[in-house]
Amino acid sequence: MRIGLLSTDERLIDELTNVIYREPFEWIIRSTPREMELESTVSPFSYMVLSDRYLDFAGLTELLDILKKLSPAGRLIVLLSNYHEAAINEKYVKMCKMKQVDYVLPGHGIATIADYIRSWADHTAGHGTNLSAADGKIISFVGSTPNIGTTLVSFGTAFCMAQLTSAKVGYLCLNLKSSKLHKYLGRDDRIFTLDALRAELKAQSLNKERLLQVCDSVCEAPGLYVLYGNMLREQAEFFTPAEIEHILRVARSAFDICIVEVNAYWDNAATICGIVEANTRIAVTTGDMAHFQEDLNKWIGQVGSVFGLQSHGFEMIAVQMDKQSKTDSLSIRDIRKETQMHLIGQVSRYVDLTTVLNQGKLVEMLQSGHPMKEEIAAITHKLIHLHHLARSESDSARKPWFKKILAGTAVS
Repeated sequence: MRIGLLSTDERLIDELTNVIYREPFEWIIRSTPREMELESTVSPFSYMVLSDRYLDFAGLTELLDILKKLSPAGRLIVLLSNYHEAAINEKYVKMCKMKQVDYVLPGHGIATIADYIRSWADHTAGHGTNLSAADGKIISFVGSTPNIGTTLVSFGTAFCMAQLTSAKVGYLCLNLKSSKLHKYLGRDDRIFTLDALRAELKAQSLNKERLLQVCDSVCEAPGLYVLYGNMLREQAEFFTPAEIEHILRVARSAFDICIVEVNAYWDNAATICGIVEANTRIAVTTGDMAHFQEDLNKWIGQVGSVFGLQSHGFEMIAVQMDKQSKTDSLSIRDIRKETQMHLIGQVSRYVDLTTVLNQGKLVEMLQSGHPMKEEIAAITHKLIHLHHLARSESDSARKPWFKKILAGTAVS
């Protein structure tokens, strides 16, 4: 079968043509839309992969119509890029849906795109489908600054999500430089950490069964699987983008939803890939102007923009907030205005947290009626709704009787 590819990206071409497909393909690689059109007149394509970098909106629309006419039985997929503004990409997505053309949203690494194309070519997907939404979802947390509570919020979210839903929830600590979760959970001895997977990540041989096997289970939150972070901090810079993309792909296949925490510094593969590959990106910051104005804006504006990331593509959680700020929301308004991010929740400052963490009792705190648990649960409910996760039976049973009636779940 003939498969056409419109692209000049050598890395993409190499990755796509070296993937093992269920059936052998004859790859026809062309660098211009006109060449793709002429090749289709020679012999129809079974599959066509088009990058949108070489056409404006009108040109892509016209090319799709031509290729559909010349290869009526062929399947089309468009690789959307970050070369357009977000509003323009929304226009492209609507057009793909209208024309029943599959598409991959921007913001993915080369290896991940190759995986999507392989799944698309090997299996039948509905027309007008976002291929990047086919597997489990990834929610990545990045702090504006180290040591502000990003681990507490991200793990707390995963913990609550496992308690409130029937989903299989993963938690990957990809903080290569300062992972402390094992300390906070009191798991100092005999834990399996990310660095122990280096050989499998290098060989691209990690599978979902192996990942589930090495993850730590949390008995207080059945359905939660935890992979602790890198303990060899001096080797943080040696993790490659391909290795991080590989573990994220495996995590998508292993979990319904996976919470990922990355380091606040955008100078390593895990932070960049963890954010780029995420379905939902959450920035954690404080009311300190140096944190949200300097650290957060500079990282996203100067580094993130290189990878097509913009501030409006992030949700935001404000932590260490003084309780009076909830009534006098001036500081929250300032953060929103400065960062241009949507606030999905805030967590207050609690003086007892340092003691709790030093004693390794984070789970106990999340099990108790601590007010921080309620704040994190409120954030979690929003993410559950956003990703359409099924509620657990125990959570449904806790609904008030009138909500059960409204939901049609009350027993008559």
